[in-house]
Amino acid sequence: MSKIWAFMMIFSMAVAIFLGSPGDVISYIMEYSKISIQNILELAGIMCFWSGIFNIFENTSAVTKVSNFFNRFIFKIFDNTKLSKRAKEYMSLNIVTNILGIGNAATVNGINAMREMQKQNDKKDVPSDNMATFVLVNTASLQLIPTSMIAMRAMYKSANPSSIIVPVWIVTIISLITGVTMIKILNKKFR
Repeated sequence: MSKIWAFMMIFSMAVAIFLGSPGDVISYIMEYSKISIQNILELAGIMCFWSGIFNIFENTSAVTKVSNFFNRFIFKIFDNTKLSKRAKEYMSLNIVTNILGIGNAATVNGINAMREMQKQNDKKDVPSDNMATFVLVNTASLQLIPTSMIAMRAMYKSANPSSIIVPVWIVTIISLITGVTMIKILNKKFR
């Protein structure tokens, strides 16, 4: 993947230099690098705040309540016989974080959930059905409030930063249903 990115960057710069002005290319690189760093710093505060909240949440009895709540709904698409209690807790925290729209803060819990599921995995070099389904749920990223995207839209002075809420609901629900259906069909077909 790094070779592809390197090729794209070198090719883009070569085209820009030969078809445009090399001075403009350098000034754009400097200007947009500065904007990228500013965006990272502004979003880092939001991520740190929510990561701290979920760290506190993880160390209380609330995580068990959330895990039990999700057992009734989301864990129906997983093979619960191959999920440890700790894996379910990490998965619950990850899913709740994604639902609140702060997916960047969900990464740590997602990695921990995958580690726990790997312990139960018979084939260590092939992801289990639960692992594949969990990646799918994360990729679909069902969100009630896409806080990171709303924050970015507000940062760029959008007239109505929260206008994306309903479209995000529609897209994430459709992608989740489609993905779960496909993964169940493919798991049965290739067993």
